[in-house]
Amino acid sequence: MSDFTLPEESGYTRISFSLMDKQARKHIALLMEDEAKLTIRIDPAGNLIGRREGRNQEPAILVGSHIDTVRGGGRFDGIAGVIAGIEVGRRFEEEGIRTIHPLEVAVFLAEEPSPFGISTIGSRGMVGKLSPDLLSSLRDNEGRTLGMAIREMGGDPERITEAKRSSGDIFSFLEVHIEQGPLLSSRGIPIGVVTGIVGIVRGEIEVVGRNDHAGTTPMWDRKDALAAGAEVVLALEGVCKGLDGIVGTIGKIEISPNSLNVIPGTATLGMEIRSLQKSLLNQAISLFKDELDRIVKRRKVTINLKTKLSSKPVIFNSKMVGRIVRVCEKLNIPYLELPSGAGHDANHLAEITPTGMIFVPSKDGRSHCPEEWSEFENIGLGVEVLANTIIELDKEEAL
Repeated sequence: MSDFTLPEESGYTRISFSLMDKQARKHIALLMEDEAKLTIRIDPAGNLIGRREGRNQEPAILVGSHIDTVRGGGRFDGIAGVIAGIEVGRRFEEEGIRTIHPLEVAVFLAEEPSPFGISTIGSRGMVGKLSPDLLSSLRDNEGRTLGMAIREMGGDPERITEAKRSSGDIFSFLEVHIEQGPLLSSRGIPIGVVTGIVGIVRGEIEVVGRNDHAGTTPMWDRKDALAAGAEVVLALEGVCKGLDGIVGTIGKIEISPNSLNVIPGTATLGMEIRSLQKSLLNQAISLFKDELDRIVKRRKVTINLKTKLSSKPVIFNSKMVGRIVRVCEKLNIPYLELPSGAGHDANHLAEITPTGMIFVPSKDGRSHCPEEWSEFENIGLGVEVLANTIIELDKEEAL
């Protein structure tokens, strides 16, 4: 899969809807057909789905992930989960295992941020979150609408409502994924059992000071918006360091007039905080506002804060988490229960069906970079846990 990348860029670049993405999907479709003997189709939202029939027609046990990357990303994010699903199908075929429930392996379209300004496009479509208005209003830099791009990937935007699935035809969803953080790697633990996916609050902070000459204005008479903004950055860091189970980042700063010899009059900062607990998100925002008030008084500037809940915390089905734990214990594989600090297609699937995630370690916690690496032995253990969890789930009539 690493061959499907833009050769002129460092790392691995396979942006959704690109030529490389299309070529990689064709390769995956061949793997599904030739290796795992899956019957493939593309749903109206552009998701590539391979199916292995069970004794019953429905509901299916769904597994999978994505194969698109960020620019200059790595070889394992998403791809590991897709290959894991195909390998389970291949193993079941090889060993003559006939499940009660059908098994479906999904390659979700455009999980990473796309040229259309949104991510997790395919999984949104699978839970009914892609409206015709959205398909016609979102455009990329080439002028294509999202609907046009989905059609290029084999989807059918005019039948987008038919992509919606429910608990009636999906029994459960499982996703193997690299951790993208350092907890498993640093502790030498090969499997992570994910308890949920963090919620994200994003916001914009506008610091308004006063433009002045950088050479003639005394230090005591300045209202430097950037200097105040630096305190804002440290304030958010301090708040989040003081609370367990939360992280906060300011990753974007714009200043005006952005000139070497002018004291900045305004600074606009982009922030986000993440936690599995909504109460912690609210607590962090409250403490951060208190810090901003202190900066305003000390710096004699104005600070305007706008925040929005970008995604709600997702708590995974406790019975599903328990099943994965019991499988790890049965196989004598060390595991750690932990939340996911990154978003996934599982965010959306959890709304319609019992969902679980299985993490494998990321070396040094690195991800979204060329150095992203997960040992094949650990990915193999992830496949074992996935396959055995599917077998256990297949015995159930309901979750």
